[in-house]
Amino acid sequence: MKIPALRTLILMLLSLFFSLSGYADEGLSEKIKKLPELSPKVAQDYLYQLTITYIITASDTDHITINKNQLLAALSESNIVAKKIFAYEIEALAAKKLRNPEKAKQYILLALKETGEWKPQLSRLLGILAFIETGLENYMGAMESYLMVGKILQKHRDTTRLIFNYNNIADLYIKNNLYHEAISSLNQATSLSLKYYKNFVPSVIYQNKAITYFYLQNLDSLQHYTQKVIKGEKRFPYDVIVEHRLRYMELLLKKDPAAIDAIKLVMNNFRDDDHLYTSIHLARAYLLFNKTTKAKELTFKILSSPSLKNPGYTRSILYELLGDAYQKEGNFKLSSRYYEQGMDQSLLNAENIMKTGSVLTFLKYDEIKNKYVLAEENLKVKKNYFILLMIVAAMVIIVLFLLYRSVRIKKKYNELMYNKLNKEISFMNSHEVRRYLSNIQGIIMVIQMSEDKKTTYVELEDALFDSAQNLDNSIKSIANKLHDHTESTYKHTG
Repeated sequence: MKIPALRTLILMLLSLFFSLSGYADEGLSEKIKKLPELSPKVAQDYLYQLTITYIITASDTDHITINKNQLLAALSESNIVAKKIFAYEIEALAAKKLRNPEKAKQYILLALKETGEWKPQLSRLLGILAFIETGLENYMGAMESYLMVGKILQKHRDTTRLIFNYNNIADLYIKNNLYHEAISSLNQATSLSLKYYKNFVPSVIYQNKAITYFYLQNLDSLQHYTQKVIKGEKRFPYDVIVEHRLRYMELLLKKDPAAIDAIKLVMNNFRDDDHLYTSIHLARAYLLFNKTTKAKELTFKILSSPSLKNPGYTRSILYELLGDAYQKEGNFKLSSRYYEQGMDQSLLNAENIMKTGSVLTFLKYDEIKNKYVLAEENLKVKKNYFILLMIVAAMVIIVLFLLYRSVRIKKKYNELMYNKLNKEISFMNSHEVRRYLSNIQGIIMVIQMSEDKKTTYVELEDALFDSAQNLDNSIKSIANKLHDHTESTYKHTG
């Protein structure tokens, strides 16, 4: 595929998210009248373009439903062969846009059931399924779909879509806090693009790099790739959401209170497909600028959403955020309670995901557990101060001084021990757990992409077992360190 063809495809893909709004107006009614006159292949491509314009980019829910019904009616009168598959796909895209991921998943699974193994729609439907699974926090299911898409695209040597598939995998890594892995996947997409299309790299790759560096708190890299996005978008449809999102991320790293209004600009736009994460960013911004009451109100509002998975990874993030807010207010009792709830969510979610072999959530569980232990320490120190105040009248000044000094030493000791433990676990996470996890993912990817899976598995079985054993040992080591630290903490604060 030549560069002009690549740009044409990118225009189509970007319009999936960033095109001008479509309405079920006279324009759509006139356009669908052409369908019965078109050949099956031309009619299918034309109807898909209309679906992108009049469902994915519609500006309100009323028009999405009207547009969907008109498109389905036009489909039934057309010469398109796979009408049932296309109808399910339109229903799924409409449900996804209306933020009903469970319904969207039902329809896309029905479409896949009707689709043959190597039909042209297969990779597109699997890609949509992966997006829906991501929204449902089924990250292992989403990764499985992306790997299947990658295998199909490699078989058909579809380099352009393979580039975007790497970008989608990077997005999945970002949502799992695996930022270095996300950068690695984006670098693969960049290298592939430069290799086949000279100096051209799709701006969406730079966009995800900018977002990843935001989470890594690397302001210089965020600004560098933001400029590449803005310059690159001059040649393609450009959505103001991208500019505002990268802008508020830059303001947050600069600790500029103007970030709050910039985030609200994105939240108030119906086309924000990451509305949940934008809301969490706003809650974090409130917390950063000491607006703890607003941070808590927004967090509780998000938690009350019926569409939020329970147990789920996002719930653990929200409970942790509440723990941070109450700790900032000095309410260690409630802080400890919400850290504990975050731990419970992470553990339950981890147990569900571990059935499919994922350890990503356990990493988050350990992180929240550290905060919970620290909150318990603070709560106990506060209780000790209260007891001391009750008996202060009976204590001479020197004894009071010695007790106060003793408490200060114990507190300092606990802080030092916590910092030491935190460094040790951070080192193990970044140098051991992630390495063995990456090894396992790499081996699984090779097996899934192999033509002869059984032979490949036999060849890689020992390597897979060794990596799994090393990963298990690393997780046990982290758990032992946490256990020893917890016992030591209670011993010194009791």
